[in-house]
Amino acid sequence: MKNLIISVIALLMPVALYGQADTLWTANVLGGAYRSEEVKTSSDSLLATISSASSYLSKDSRFILKQYTPGSVVTSSFGGASSEQSRVLWDGIDISSMASGVFDLSLVPASMLNNTALYDGINGGALAPMGSVGALNVAAEIPKGRGTSTLFSASSIGDRGLFAQSWGNIGTVRYQSSLRSTGGTNSYPYTLGSLNGVLEGNGYNDLTYLQSFQGKLSRWNWESTLWYTQSEKDNSGSILTPGYINHLEDDMLRFKYAIRNRTNQWQVYLGREWQAYTDTNSPWTITDTNTYTQATVQYSRRNERQELFITSNYFRADGTNRTATAFLPHVLYNLSLTKNDRLVIKGAGYQGRVHVGAHYNRATKTGKWGKQFAAGTYYRLPTLNELYWRPGGNPALDAERSYGVKYTLQRMGKTALRISTDQLYYDRMIQWAPGSSGNWSPQNYYAVYTSTTTASATRNWSKLTTDINLTHQYSRVLSTASNDPSIVGKSLIYRPMIQAVYTSEYHLPVGVIQFRGFYTGLRHTLRDNTAAGEIPAQFWCALSYSVAGANKRWNLLVLVDNVFNNERQCYQYFPMPGRSYQLTLKLNSKQ
Repeated sequence: MKNLIISVIALLMPVALYGQADTLWTANVLGGAYRSEEVKTSSDSLLATISSASSYLSKDSRFILKQYTPGSVVTSSFGGASSEQSRVLWDGIDISSMASGVFDLSLVPASMLNNTALYDGINGGALAPMGSVGALNVAAEIPKGRGTSTLFSASSIGDRGLFAQSWGNIGTVRYQSSLRSTGGTNSYPYTLGSLNGVLEGNGYNDLTYLQSFQGKLSRWNWESTLWYTQSEKDNSGSILTPGYINHLEDDMLRFKYAIRNRTNQWQVYLGREWQAYTDTNSPWTITDTNTYTQATVQYSRRNERQELFITSNYFRADGTNRTATAFLPHVLYNLSLTKNDRLVIKGAGYQGRVHVGAHYNRATKTGKWGKQFAAGTYYRLPTLNELYWRPGGNPALDAERSYGVKYTLQRMGKTALRISTDQLYYDRMIQWAPGSSGNWSPQNYYAVYTSTTTASATRNWSKLTTDINLTHQYSRVLSTASNDPSIVGKSLIYRPMIQAVYTSEYHLPVGVIQFRGFYTGLRHTLRDNTAAGEIPAQFWCALSYSVAGANKRWNLLVLVDNVFNNERQCYQYFPMPGRSYQLTLKLNSKQ
């Protein structure tokens, strides 16, 4: 498969090329009057080179992170009721696995995130073809000019990182090549209440290679990108278990080719994943090997008032516990009703059923103030694992349906303010539960209400920048298929009621110092919300100093994480590191 995709690159790259390609477009579901950008500090810019998307997004309180240890598999969401509802897109093409429904953001380089990559709440539901709440749209953008960059990173808990990148021109063709390698032993002492010890057996090694080309042929801009990831991760289980080492191997090869002119765009995406999981936490060793294939062709057309996206997807999942294929055509139509009003209609055909969603968006701007009101209905399609897993898959499973409204008020300028709220009702929400055969099986189990409100404030002075963002989440299970009284009226699991991040950056005569504080409120890990499954609220902070020299030919960052050695955990009884130290050196050469 790898040789085939590399051959496709060679065949599709034209010989007579000139000029530079423009940026690929995705559906503009928000309108021109609305634009919410993240705050990126000097330290953020440097760490984005070596960090994963999951580590980088922890500075945003809208992002819900679930991770065993640093570098481990990450499941996450952007305001939804479950991880499967939030999708990861690559230039508008949904690349989240339709086998498992989730995407491991520890394997996505943070360098693929731009300032507007995150679509929170129902904004993501309007954009994502197969999701309902929240979306992350990544891109492999080529830096301007030409140059090279090399970065080295090391930490006191055994993490090591290397990043190398070059970009420039080959004749009239723009290119970039990047290699990112990270790994760690995750050997560190921990304290959780009365429990203490040294965590061992959670090492990881990740490798990412990215190769992009851009050019122009006649009136068409073209772009091709190869994205390869290789990962090995160990998990010793919680500190309450004997410490069996479970091993996960994952190889993923993605290729995307796109051409566009002023009104038309074609994209072709091919993805092939191989995964092997060895479970030793039992009297015998169990190895589960799976492969996943995705082939997508997307045509889009736009003019001043409307956008049309027609997508054809083919999925195949093979492995120890399921063999399944699916064909998924998808259409998204985005119509500008007026200067401020947009209507998005999307539909998908999946497993013999048709699913339709609609989204209305009104965005206005008066002076420095902008407002957004949105409302719609959305769907989340069941995954191939949920439909066909052996044993327990449920081929009769229906798509989730949700109905939501969103209101956002924001002020731009040196003092930037933003408050946004999403109110959602979910019907037929999918949940694994005991089935009639005795096996656990996915069912359209829940009716759920969620409320997510985010407030942020940013102030820029001459040498000082401060930013605070706070997210409040409320959820209630309204009913279940079995009318289970222990669950009805309870909160959803792993959703902190309050999550906040505060950042302050000050420019010294030499260098920049940054303080960042994190707060995550109480979380429930059991569906009946009993106290035994509670993860208490936790606070920690990080302090960093960065300095550059030789006209920014080199950058040095010293970071102290969890300065006060606070207890923290994402999953119950999986302690994250206490105080740790990180050193990062970046060398640049630009022409």
